[in-house]
Amino acid sequence: MKSLFSFLAAAWLMVLGGPVAAQDLTFRGCTDVSGRAVPSRLDVESPYLVTTQMHRSGPEIVYNPRALPEVTDAVRAFLYAHECARHSLGIARDVPSIDTAQRADCEGLASLQRSGMLAAPGDVLALQSSLVFSPAQWARVPGPARGFDLTACPTRRAAAPSDPAWNRCVHRCGDRLFHCGRSDSCMAAYNSCQAACRR
Repeated sequence: MKSLFSFLAAAWLMVLGGPVAAQDLTFRGCTDVSGRAVPSRLDVESPYLVTTQMHRSGPEIVYNPRALPEVTDAVRAFLYAHECARHSLGIARDVPSIDTAQRADCEGLASLQRSGMLAAPGDVLALQSSLVFSPAQWARVPGPARGFDLTACPTRRAAAPSDPAWNRCVHRCGDRLFHCGRSDSCMAAYNSCQAACRR
């Protein structure tokens, strides 16, 4: 799921770019429980916002942001993350139940939180209040029809932003260690070098 988090963060910037970008947004970076890539395909003819199609070559997530143009970009990202979570949890081939759907909801929510998309206070409650679907809409989103209690999911914090200067400093220390070797004196020099890097 790590690649999904980084992709979702990039995708979120595309979503914020404007309504046209959001309409044609597609996602990549989903993996299954074994770490294998699960491809995604944008299909503006699909009746579903997001669904999984099984092929001989494996599963494929099909995504159509135009299927439900009335939902928010946050809802689209959440429902894609939910579908991807079904693969990462190893439940994509199971008959969807409320229990497994809620597990995927929480895992999808966690991916959005770790990516920083839902970092502001109130973001989760705002998303939850948007997750109300009519019977016709439920036919187009990952089911089964259910209520959402995202506040009951474990809270995940966004990764702290990295410090480029600290990263460069530690990278230089690592380069010296690589050329020096793994002896005690080399490791001591590396530890001393890394300790001197300012955060």
